[in-house]
Amino acid sequence: MSSPMSMDEELPEGWTKHFSNSWKRHYYFNSKTGKQSWEHPNKMGVGSDSETTPKFDTSEGDHKRKGAPSMDMIVKHPRQSIGNQQMLAPGEMSQEDTPEIAVLRDKQVKSLLSTVRQLCSRSNSISKEPGNALTRFFFLSNLVPKHGEKEDPLIPSNAGVDSCLHRELLKAGMDPSESESTCKQLSEAATEAAKTIWEARTQNRRRVESYIPEVTEKELQNRQIQIMWRDTMLVINRDHYLKVKRMYDEQGNDPQLFLVRLFCLLQRYESIGGAGYQAAIPSSAFKTLQENFGVAHECFASPLNSTLPSFGSAFFDTDMFFGSRGSFFDINRWTDRGRLDFFKGGSFEANPPFVEESMQLMSETIEVVLQKTEEHSLPASFIVIVPAWTDERAHEIMRESRFCQKLIVLEKSQHSYRSGTQHNSIQQYHDAGFRTSIFFLQNTQGAQKWPVTSRAIESLQEAFKKWQ
Repeated sequence: MSSPMSMDEELPEGWTKHFSNSWKRHYYFNSKTGKQSWEHPNKMGVGSDSETTPKFDTSEGDHKRKGAPSMDMIVKHPRQSIGNQQMLAPGEMSQEDTPEIAVLRDKQVKSLLSTVRQLCSRSNSISKEPGNALTRFFFLSNLVPKHGEKEDPLIPSNAGVDSCLHRELLKAGMDPSESESTCKQLSEAATEAAKTIWEARTQNRRRVESYIPEVTEKELQNRQIQIMWRDTMLVINRDHYLKVKRMYDEQGNDPQLFLVRLFCLLQRYESIGGAGYQAAIPSSAFKTLQENFGVAHECFASPLNSTLPSFGSAFFDTDMFFGSRGSFFDINRWTDRGRLDFFKGGSFEANPPFVEESMQLMSETIEVVLQKTEEHSLPASFIVIVPAWTDERAHEIMRESRFCQKLIVLEKSQHSYRSGTQHNSIQQYHDAGFRTSIFFLQNTQGAQKWPVTSRAIESLQEAFKKWQ
């Protein structure tokens, strides 16, 4: 992965030069700080210990070499766009969502879904649109959390030709050139949708407090509660309502804003759809992971489907009011207030959305965390639950990692998942439709603190069979 340097490119101590195969350009990595940059460190006027803001890279490291994780620092997702890429500016969203913005976004999402269907229907080479194509598009756009003031937290802008969507269209039988054209048109439509939301946000300066009297709740049958704003009605099971209410109160938030923020939370996850990408492992499995491996944090969850008190999620802007510690992929903000710094070690459960790019980015990030925590003698452990798609890059990275202590496979008949719509449906569990791989990735200190024993494995396998 390294590339020879010219004589006039002497680097400060700790910095090394590498080549990104994805971006076809060199970048610089500081092994002491974990920072990286497209610019030469000397041009930035930094030394070996400087805290530079990393530029985003997507190169593929030499994962096959044992003990050699990707040093691309995993701050940009591995999705390649044929069109223009846009770097994200620092900063947070200037305003939290309001019911009006949340509903407007949902309308834009439905319009984009209609666009996908129309574009696919015009093709003579495919009979139907790829399943969940738009949801995958949204999920991948959020692998890198958005911090730019004009970025929408859900709908991507300037995505160009999204490689994941391009691949899905090709799988469905669409001609390559036709697929590229379809991706470009969807990207343009998404950019316009995000612009519409941004303009509405800037033109409507209503404070979130002004919506308090407009959002109401109503008790329904089957132990469900309806949360309403104007003519938009969202449903949540009473048990989940009580759960998120407790989580909200524990954060010390304004109790009068609870229904407003709950409405925005429910609308966000309603808009993104893809219930299959939001499934969770059984509660009994979490209990076993806590007892046998000290697991204390869910890397991929939401306030609606989390089980442990500590969890991370994709949408910090809506989820932080309910206790989210932020996105696992937002590595540049792990040290921010309210976030979780994985470089301090700990024991974690990782059950990411079952999207190839998401799983690959997760495996690369875990590899970096395990290496850096080991260097500082901090115990770290990740128990990763993913489909047994053995030909995928993520599976290969974890399987060949020097940190892989154990890999077990659950057959379809041996386990279940908790539904991705558990918060508003009666059916809470469903049988797995595929074989599942469970990786036990631990650094030296983590393996000593949380050993993977035969008894613990048997207990976990049994827990996956229980629907509770």
